[in-house]
Amino acid sequence: MNKQFSHALSPIRVNRKFYKNRICVAPITPHSSSNGELYPNEAALEYFESRARTGAGMVWCAGAKFVDVFDDGEHCTWDTETFNHKNGLNMLAERIHAHGALAGMEAHGLTPGSWRQGPPITCSDGNRFMQSPPIGQEMTKEEIKRYVEAEAKMCANLQEVGFDAILFHFGHQIPIAQFLSPLSNHRTDEYGGSLENRCRICVEILDACREATHGRMIFEVRMSATEFSEDGYDVEEGIRIAEILQEHCDIIQASCGQVTEKYMTWTHPCQHMEDHPNLWLAEKFKKSGKIHVPVTAVGGLESLQAAEDAIAAGKCDFFAVARQLIADPKMIKKAIDGKADDVTPCIKCMRCHDSDCYAHIFRCAVNPTIGYETCAEKMFPAQPERLKNVAVIGGGPAGMKAAITAFDRGHKVTLFEAKDYLGGALDFSKYVEFKYALCRYKDFLIKQIRKRDIVVHMNTEVKPADLNGKFDAVIIAVGAEPVMLPVEGYDVSNGIIATSAYGHEGEIGDNIVIIGGGQVGCETALHLADMGKKVSIIEMQSGLCPEASKTCADEIRICLEENENFTPILGAACKKVEKHAVTYTQDGQDKTVEADTVILAAGMKPKSALADSFIMDCDVPEWYVVGDCVNARTVEQATAEAYNAAMEL
Repeated sequence: MNKQFSHALSPIRVNRKFYKNRICVAPITPHSSSNGELYPNEAALEYFESRARTGAGMVWCAGAKFVDVFDDGEHCTWDTETFNHKNGLNMLAERIHAHGALAGMEAHGLTPGSWRQGPPITCSDGNRFMQSPPIGQEMTKEEIKRYVEAEAKMCANLQEVGFDAILFHFGHQIPIAQFLSPLSNHRTDEYGGSLENRCRICVEILDACREATHGRMIFEVRMSATEFSEDGYDVEEGIRIAEILQEHCDIIQASCGQVTEKYMTWTHPCQHMEDHPNLWLAEKFKKSGKIHVPVTAVGGLESLQAAEDAIAAGKCDFFAVARQLIADPKMIKKAIDGKADDVTPCIKCMRCHDSDCYAHIFRCAVNPTIGYETCAEKMFPAQPERLKNVAVIGGGPAGMKAAITAFDRGHKVTLFEAKDYLGGALDFSKYVEFKYALCRYKDFLIKQIRKRDIVVHMNTEVKPADLNGKFDAVIIAVGAEPVMLPVEGYDVSNGIIATSAYGHEGEIGDNIVIIGGGQVGCETALHLADMGKKVSIIEMQSGLCPEASKTCADEIRICLEENENFTPILGAACKKVEKHAVTYTQDGQDKTVEADTVILAAGMKPKSALADSFIMDCDVPEWYVVGDCVNARTVEQATAEAYNAAMEL
């Protein structure tokens, strides 16, 4: 057994099943892998097999449904009943087992609307269905009986095809979890009222499933240890719920919150929360003296060392990880090999979640191969046809990723950076407390550059002619510059560019107006408001952060709404900028707001002319343009373009 990680990597038996270590891959539902098949397709099979290759002891899958299996055009709806649909599920379990991991399936606890006409079925009338309006219709006792029987049949079918475990999702205010909470359970029958009554349906599900599987599957319950909501339950009542449920399962997973805009950031800890911020809930369960089954912690784990420290301290028995193993599937193996510094850090941007749930291809901001598991090796040759001398122009995230990837492919790489530091557009993150994860990624890229024999020229504004006859290829990553609106007075004589505010907060007045309510403007506003400055944003659109990824945008908006130092001015067109005032038009009227400092945050535009000069005026036969100089880019887009360009060489 590994001595450095003797707790996190220690094996354990649960219900006669052997875990090779205490790290579990938390489930995701591969929405964007599904084309409507009622079984795992190759994209889903390969993704979950890749999770087993991480070295984790348990891989939790998601996608199996029960009762009426239907295709809603969005979710995976894997059928566990039909004989030939089970084939894919059997293959899924076998491919996970091939890498020494246990195969588990999450039972979502969602009640399909296809049971009957009308609103989705929930615990009580008027409840929300995930983030829907309050439209739920109370589940009848007959439907409860049918639901329990169907889930038991599903578990038996999953056992038949080789699955070892079921993760019962009784958390986050999804419909079955609503029975547990006084916030949502308003029933007057034996399923409502007392705590025992509110737990009744979960107990019935667990007991029926245990009987159907003859007690030979691991049962883990994911529950919200606290809902945070004033009308929901707190951690003390969460412990009492866990006390009841533990008599019917093998492991309790202490998650938290609700799947709503306000509490989603707790359920899936984002950038405004520290590393593993929900660990204290598992610790509360463990140290209550009332929970005798193993406890799993979940949410925002950043390293194997963090899992080791938590388990060694008796705060949890298992740690469930999703995003960090998406950012770097080799996290465990690198740590074991003494290369923890080489683990690509998750930046907690929730792009994996949002791209999978709200878009059409699963992506990761810092791992460009996620979503391409079935074809990544076919897209680019295993080795370059010949090794080249490559120039990379620009030391921002795109330039650094391109340089690292090209070097690792065997090419000779020279990086040119005009400033005296690397990091480019990410440099601001070192000044912002809630951008610590992004700063960690920036620093990671810089360290990776320095660990390689990449020639770096700082303070060097290289010209196209400087490259002639010296390089076989050039990757152009020269970045972007601020958009200057065609508005009277909108220039640096009257205001400062948003990126210039960072590191100079002491020189900025206490009353600030920011022009532009995109992600840059909003994060600048939040940063300054957190410092105690009074901040207003003038934004032409009706909402803030319209271009940001959904979960990230929700988080930023909620943080701003809850900050007493912030005032939004929406649906407002900037008309005139002065040194200490901004005039805007709103609802057909001109209005003026005064300020000590005006910050200009109308967006960024690519340095197209500079990028083009390295194409038109440079005698280098092969070139690629990546990052912000293509268009204003996210980290995800810049990373993917840089990786692809370097792999094409």
